[in-house]
Amino acid sequence: MDASIQGSTVGEFRRAVASQHPMPAGVAASAVSASFALGLVAKVLDVSGRRTDFAGDRATLGTLLQAARDQSQRMLGVADDDIAAFNTYLAAVRLPRGTEHEQEERRRATSSAAHQAIDVPAGAARAAASGIELCARAADLTHARVVVDLAAAVALLAGALRVFLLCADANFRHLPVAAATRYETPAQRQEWEMQAFHQADAILQRITDSVSQTGAGPTS
Repeated sequence: MDASIQGSTVGEFRRAVASQHPMPAGVAASAVSASFALGLVAKVLDVSGRRTDFAGDRATLGTLLQAARDQSQRMLGVADDDIAAFNTYLAAVRLPRGTEHEQEERRRATSSAAHQAIDVPAGAARAAASGIELCARAADLTHARVVVDLAAAVALLAGALRVFLLCADANFRHLPVAAATRYETPAQRQEWEMQAFHQADAILQRITDSVSQTGAGPTS
């Protein structure tokens, strides 16, 4: 696989995830999933806007469409960042520690790398929550023919959000108490986290109800 997943095929990335090597793993795989989800949001908006019966605000649709494309691209960057952060941490823990100077340099390197290993999934969690908010804004502009694809995007983003939070928390617990104070604890982030999940559930329920009442065209 290329140094950046953006230069890899889907098949190459899948094989890398399934390999014996430690990376790419959960965060990177979920970031790619979230990128695909946001790509779906862009597709949904683009298709809806091209319909002759589209009655929504085209300026709003255009803004949301560009945001979905931009966020999709940034999520691929998250996958690369996570792989780089883990490799940096691995290199740090392998540094020599035979002298006091080497031990100090190793402590500094591992501390910096550990912070990065938290910063990446923590930032990705915020981005996934933002993606869910984008889906909520897109819902009123989505044509019935592609509304199930919007639901798929929401479900993928909610799943990615759970993974990002779980991985950030797991890495967080490896930090000394003093170093960990710069991060949100699960209790501190509860408000925006729960809002994102409630929003995802509400969108999915709305679409489920709509499909059961009116039906929807074939989807893939």
